[in-house]
Amino acid sequence: MNLGCIILAAGASHRFGSNKLLAPLNGTPLLSHTLRQVPFSLFSRAVAVVRHPEVAELCHAQGIAPYLYQGGPQSQSIQVGLRAIGSVDGCLFLLGDQPLCSTASIQRMVKAFQANRQQVYRLSYQGQSSSPTLFPSSLFPALMQLTGDRGGMAAVGHTPVCYIEANAPQELWDADTPASLKNIQAFLTAHL
Repeated sequence: MNLGCIILAAGASHRFGSNKLLAPLNGTPLLSHTLRQVPFSLFSRAVAVVRHPEVAELCHAQGIAPYLYQGGPQSQSIQVGLRAIGSVDGCLFLLGDQPLCSTASIQRMVKAFQANRQQVYRLSYQGQSSSPTLFPSSLFPALMQLTGDRGGMAAVGHTPVCYIEANAPQELWDADTPASLKNIQAFLTAHL
């Protein structure tokens, strides 16, 4: 079975005020923490959809093929990633600003998909769901038809969704604002 992994890292960071993916977290760029959590050995191909050359360089340095994209709605980032990933049985989408998503949770998502390739798998914690999401290839045509700022869940239709429980609520946190990054930093500082 071939699985793809797409890191969505082309957001404009409007609410953050600067490029959040390069913002320091424990002395290294935020995106580096996210990439470090991904068990890339489980994926036959991994790509990152990026807006900024500096982010592309960071991905390339960590062995992830970057695909530069001028920026736009999330649906277009999804489609750039799918075109880059090629033919796979399923694809995991992960947001670049989600540094606390654990390797173990991604491994559980992949294991669940291997047992049943007809469902969507989404990380959740006590009823709240978030990225990452693993889609079967049967949904790729619907994902390619998305428009505007609609995420992949808008393409699910009647396909069953299986929610994979995270180990902690922090795994769902993203760094949309400086305050949210500060919370992530405080969590890491308290648990190191």
